[in-house]
Amino acid sequence: MTHGAFATELGRRLVEKVAPDESAMFEQTWKALERRSGRRGTRRSEPLGFGLPEAGAVLVTAVVSGVLTTVIEDLAKQFGSRWGRALARLRGRPKELLPDPLPPLPASRLEEIRRIAYKRARKLGLSEDRASALADALVSELAIGGPDS
Repeated sequence: MTHGAFATELGRRLVEKVAPDESAMFEQTWKALERRSGRRGTRRSEPLGFGLPEAGAVLVTAVVSGVLTTVIEDLAKQFGSRWGRALARLRGRPKELLPDPLPPLPASRLEEIRRIAYKRARKLGLSEDRASALADALVSELAIGGPDS
C-alpha cells in the first residue's frame, strides 16, 4: 500500500473520531493539503486554518495530515529495507510501500508512535486534550492493523 493511500484512509478515520464536525469537508481539505505539500518552498509543517469562524483556529484535518506524515515516515523506516525499495523500483511500483496489511505492532512500538504523534500534534497547534485524543485514536487504529481492517 502506498503511503498516500494509507494516509488518506487512516486520516479519514482519525478525523471522524477526533473531529467529526470536519468529516463533511475531509475530502476537500485533504486534497488541498496534498496540493500544498507538493509545492516547493512552502512551509509544510504549518497546518491550514482556513474556513473557520475564529482567527487562528486550526483544522484538525491539517494536523492529522502532519501527524500521519511523520508517523508513516517512521513506520516506513521500520518496514522498508533497502532491498525491498530496490525491488519495488525495479518492478515499477512506487517505492513508498508499507506492508498490506500492516503487521501487528508490539505495545512498546505503539507507545513510541503515540509519543511521536502527540508531540507532533502539539507542535502543530492542537490543545493537550485534542492532541492526546488524536494520539490515542491513531494507536487504536494501528493496533487493529490500520485502515484496512
